[in-house]
Amino acid sequence: MMGLFKAATAGLGLAALTACGATNSYPGRTQVQFMSADQVTQRTYACLPGETERQTQSRASSAHRYVDGAIRSAGARLAAQSTGGFGSGLGLQAELNAEIAEISRQSEAEYRCVLVSSRNTSGPFG
Repeated sequence: MMGLFKAATAGLGLAALTACGATNSYPGRTQVQFMSADQVTQRTYACLPGETERQTQSRASSAHRYVDGAIRSAGARLAAQSTGGFGSGLGLQAELNAEIAEISRQSEAEYRCVLVSSRNTSGPFG
């Protein structure tokens, strides 16, 4: 089950995040990157600039704490509910992608930072 959780949080959300748009879809925004608590996933945000760079970084950090925690929590919850199997994995991916899209919308509303990408930094493609 832990393997499914890792796959869900590290890989299944990538399609939804790519669909959110590339960072050039957010002109005038500051791009900020953080490493996830899993120490494998790098998340990139496009943030509206604050009055100072410090203010922008502070909002970005708060957005990342919210987004990273919410995605990891959703992945764990959905993995625990999964019965396994290919069909279950597809359903898990769709649910997780929908939750990630909502998490990103909430981050934009609260912190003015939108999650634009998430990538696994481990392995041959990391």
